[in-house]
Amino acid sequence: MEGTNAQEDAISKLMADEYAGRILSTTHKRPLSVQYLSKVCGIPIAVAYRRVGRMEEVGLLKCVRQEEVFRGKKVKYYQCAVRVLKFIFAEGRFGIEVEWLPEEEFLVMPEPMCEKA
Repeated sequence: MEGTNAQEDAISKLMADEYAGRILSTTHKRPLSVQYLSKVCGIPIAVAYRRVGRMEEVGLLKCVRQEEVFRGKKVKYYQCAVRVLKFIFAEGRFGIEVEWLPEEEFLVMPEPMCEKA
């Protein structure tokens, strides 16, 4: 484990955040919209949008579907992009190991899904 990079630092900070942990756990089984995540995870909507955006930037979430719902308004569905994430302390340094979900394992959503709380 050589030094940490910017992505590792960002992932470490996000995983220390309770909301990011909830989002990752909730999107592990199926892709969900930010609105739905906000509701079921008890996260304020603005915070949910920021957290999902940051998690997508560092690769923890992937947008797997987008649909137009009303007059050009689009809804995106996000899925957890991580199979395994480990925090490691070795040789006096902290680091992370990430096993990313292979592309073929992302769920394909051919039709709009009905989200129920």
